[in-house]
Amino acid sequence: MTFVTCQRHPGFTLVELLVSIAVTMVIVVGLSSSMLVASRAMPDADNPANTTLAASAAAEELAAEIQYAISINSHSSTMIEFDVADRNGDEITETIRYEWSGTSGDPITRRYNGGTVINFLEDVHQFDLAYDLQTISEEIPLGNESVETVLKSFSGYHDLHEYPIKDSEWYGQYFLPSLPGDTVSWKVTRVRFTARTDGSTDGECKIQLQLPTQGKLPSGVVLEEKTLLESTLTWFYTTQEFSFSSVSGLSPQQGICLVYKWISNGTACKIFGQDKNIYTSNIHLSKSTNGGASWSTLYDESLLFKIYGTVTTSGEPQIENTYYLKTVGITLRKGRDEPSTVYTATKMLNNPEVTQ
Repeated sequence: MTFVTCQRHPGFTLVELLVSIAVTMVIVVGLSSSMLVASRAMPDADNPANTTLAASAAAEELAAEIQYAISINSHSSTMIEFDVADRNGDEITETIRYEWSGTSGDPITRRYNGGTVINFLEDVHQFDLAYDLQTISEEIPLGNESVETVLKSFSGYHDLHEYPIKDSEWYGQYFLPSLPGDTVSWKVTRVRFTARTDGSTDGECKIQLQLPTQGKLPSGVVLEEKTLLESTLTWFYTTQEFSFSSVSGLSPQQGICLVYKWISNGTACKIFGQDKNIYTSNIHLSKSTNGGASWSTLYDESLLFKIYGTVTTSGEPQIENTYYLKTVGITLRKGRDEPSTVYTATKMLNNPEVTQ
């Protein structure tokens, strides 16, 4: 008898195949769920974490730039314009401006040296700059300046004398005004005197206001001078007037010398005066015979003159405040989520002066 032997096939049975498919389906479903969860966990552009990071980076960048300001051109709670030191080697400071319109959703803009405005940070819902100032107060004396008035004069009617202005003969008239007790300072605005020609009319002399020495003689320190041309004079004595603008801030105890300095011609001109019987206080004439190198006092003599000016008397002092920027606080929020608001502050390195 012949027997037939049957061998088992090495592949999966139907049951095993079904079990494998079921296990695979479970794994696939699990992986899909994990991927879905992971994808939902990844933040989008409007996620509070992302907006907070963007706002923080912008605030830090803004603070880092502001701290180097050397001057503040203008500032408010939503804008600051400032200058920083030269950055491109042209020896000119750079001007930077940050600004927000105040409308939620508008960007903070940045402008460099007046160029194109660019968006520094988009979708801004809060931007506030706070300024910590140091105040330095100084008391400024306040003066009351009078109208123009005659400060000192001398008018003679007897013992009159002519004083020629020559190379070897200069004259200086010392005077000290009689001032109120509360005078802070005084100044000269005009000078009048009488003069005439001496023969030809091509002479020239300088009319100077000089500081006096302790001996009340011309010191050579010229505060201001004018030119007198003999061609503008006549053969008889006429009043000459010269205006001065730089002789101011004089101490109440400080007198002045009106000096006639020869420049050209044998005799540049002649000045009228009185050579005796002078009873007015705080005036006298002086004379130089060596071109102003030295002077001697002519007591009891004076030119005819009139000095105009103003007097400043003391008033209530004013307090003047100067403000220096010490720190700038920055509050910034990108997006609508209030918890994502960031705060920072920067200390100024140069403490620039600002207006309050």
